[in-house]
Amino acid sequence: MSSLLRHNPWWEAPEKINTDPEIQGFESSAMKWLPRIKYKIDLNSEAICTLRGPRQVGKTTLIKLMIRELLENRVDSHRIFYYACDLVENPSRLVEIIRSYLETVDHLSGMKYVFLDEISSVKDWQKGIKHLYDLGELRNTFVLLTGSHSLDIRRASERLPGRRGVSNTTLDKILLPMKFSEYVETRDREFNHILGLLGIRNLGKRREIIFNLVKGKIPQDLKRLSLYLDKLNQYLNEYLITGGIAKAVNDYYKSGEVMKSTYDTYVNVTIGDFLRHNKSERYLAQLIKAINEDLCSQVSWTDLAKKTDIGSHNTVSEYIEILKSGFVLRPYYVLDRSSGSPRYRSNKKIHYGDPFIFHALNGWVNQSPSFSLAQEYLGKHKSILVEGVVGDHLIRFAYNLNPSDNFEPTLNVFYWKDSKSEVDFILKTDQGYLPFEVKYASTFNSDQINGLYSFTSQDRENTGIVVTKDLLGIHHGVAAIPASMLLLVL
Repeated sequence: MSSLLRHNPWWEAPEKINTDPEIQGFESSAMKWLPRIKYKIDLNSEAICTLRGPRQVGKTTLIKLMIRELLENRVDSHRIFYYACDLVENPSRLVEIIRSYLETVDHLSGMKYVFLDEISSVKDWQKGIKHLYDLGELRNTFVLLTGSHSLDIRRASERLPGRRGVSNTTLDKILLPMKFSEYVETRDREFNHILGLLGIRNLGKRREIIFNLVKGKIPQDLKRLSLYLDKLNQYLNEYLITGGIAKAVNDYYKSGEVMKSTYDTYVNVTIGDFLRHNKSERYLAQLIKAINEDLCSQVSWTDLAKKTDIGSHNTVSEYIEILKSGFVLRPYYVLDRSSGSPRYRSNKKIHYGDPFIFHALNGWVNQSPSFSLAQEYLGKHKSILVEGVVGDHLIRFAYNLNPSDNFEPTLNVFYWKDSKSEVDFILKTDQGYLPFEVKYASTFNSDQINGLYSFTSQDRENTGIVVTKDLLGIHHGVAAIPASMLLLVL
């Protein structure tokens, strides 16, 4: 029991939650990000839920904030259990830990709240959870399991058929770095009032704006929002450095740069994940370097293998899958319009899930100070980073339109090409395909958007969207919108 007490010091006195390192780190932050997903987790459900997300994104902090809120709402402190599973050896030990807690509080009435952090560190953890569930020991209990690899925790949770309970929301949640809109809200609290007046936080409103744009209409709300374009572009420049990683955001807000230790922490945990998968750190570095040289370009796994010592395209595919499941990379496949599916054997386009993640790994593979390299990269290749952020936000928008425990990004956002042209992103929706072309500049000509014309020639209603630097309006028959405004809406 003493071991459990070390993990749960608030059992002795609820106010001890405020001495927790994550809580103290949150309270000392200049910019306090409270993820929106917090409000989509139904703590009062008798269910087994998962929370996935990249390393260093703030999953543990979110759990501790939820625990503090339960305590503030006068939930008996002994009905709240937290355990960090990094050093749990196997499912049997996991069962012992949970059972020890449940037996201790068996006399207490009311819901129990069990938070198991980094459950994916425990091989075959689902066997332990299944055992407890089948014996009826998780009745009247809410269980939240966190992990940093989508495949690990998703595949394991799929082995619990009929044993997840019932919730008012999806059982599997993903905590990603803060979106650009969350960055703006956190960075500039006064801007919240403006967004509230425009109703842009409302998903229905955002959907309406996107569908109007793709039909060649500029909503009045965007014209009002354009009055703040200079400020939004300033915030986008910051976001392209820090991404949505709270620690990086706070570093930059406090001192105007991201600390070396912040980059190092992310790089070290990423390398650690690969070593845990029995993969080579040297191959990882070579692959990252090759990918970074081809961002925005169409590549095959064979192309990448030839640029490294890896040799085999199958091994490259394995490494890419680990990076994808760890929320590091987002590969995009070309759309086969006749089937509505990806052409898996065709070339792919690869982007990062977050600008900070790119800068951290780019600094590592180039053996160069990450922050100075980030500034240099932004000066030369800003449009590449913007394109990656647009793709990431389209994936999130696709999920919000159709939330599902089985959501797969590569089946919802694609790129497209024919023999003469291409389109950067195609968003699959219940009303057809929505094309987006990123031209991060103040002007563009009709030749530069031939891909949009070609793609929409089969669709009389949708003309597509051109994502620009600061251009809003109808140009060459297509709706143009500044990247910072589009990202605020997605």
